Amino acid sequence: MKSWLHSLLVAGSLLGWASMSFGQAAPKAQDDSGADAHVYKQVGGKDLQLYVFEPPNGDYKKPRGAVVVFHGGGWNQGSAEWAFWQARYFASLGMVGISVEYRLSDGKDVTPVEAVEDARAAIGWVRSHAGVLNIDPKKIAAYGESAGGHLAAAAGITEENASKEELNGVPNALVLFSPALNAGKNERFRKLLRPGQDVRSILPAEHIRNGMPSTIILTGELDTMPSPPTLVEYCDKMKQAHNRCELHIYPGVGHMLEATRGSGAGSDTAAKARYDAYLKADQFLMSLGYLPQGKKN
Repeated sequence: MKSWLHSLLVAGSLLGWASMSFGQAAPKAQDDSGADAHVYKQVGGKDLQLYVFEPPNGDYKKPRGAVVVFHGGGWNQGSAEWAFWQARYFASLGMVGISVEYRLSDGKDVTPVEAVEDARAAIGWVRSHAGVLNIDPKKIAAYGESAGGHLAAAAGITEENASKEELNGVPNALVLFSPALNAGKNERFRKLLRPGQDVRSILPAEHIRNGMPSTIILTGELDTMPSPPTLVEYCDKMKQAHNRCELHIYPGVGHMLEATRGSGAGSDTAAKARYDAYLKADQFLMSLGYLPQGKKN
């Protein structure tokens, strides 16, 4: 699967990584990014938008797979623009890449609970407009990094007797980079909650059961949020419930596969880890049939 295209795209993605901190059916005109912007939800007088990146020279004869991307930023920082490069990357593989704007937490009017509501609404909007976007409604993956990984995974939570409307907002697969699946024990997360707020409904580890989205998790051996043992336990529980869960832990790197002080790992180690991680993500999506037939890196 390796090729010059994959190498170029992953190398270019490092620029986006370095800058990171811990509706209507008709689109607006394309912005400077080349994406079509759609309003997927209106709340508190604000339009929430998602940005759709089409694959270059795409085959429009049949519906495509899609990847809905949620940026990181500790639930209270960031923007959809942070994740444009990831959406473009998935579009380059022949899928539809979609970057989502969601409400940032202030600990008062907006908390991570509302952000998860936005994540589900965005996926539901994409599925409801699959015909317009020429997307296969059964091949919608959610991609998330750090806090965005938590939002993506939390969107996959359902009860056994979930309604059709609830299922509409559930992704079919998950690609998670250093996902904050231990959010309930994270101090930053807890500070963004309202006093006494019940957040069990958005903690993925509390709701593992059969029928959850197929999942791949990619993280660093030295990550502390989440720690590898937490993710090992999560993946084991997923498998015990007869769900597919792949976990790849990269030695010598930490959160978001970055080199950490005192680890002895340099930028080359981190770059190789990220390259391999995206390769594993590509293979995962290919195994599910999300990539166009014959589209390989």
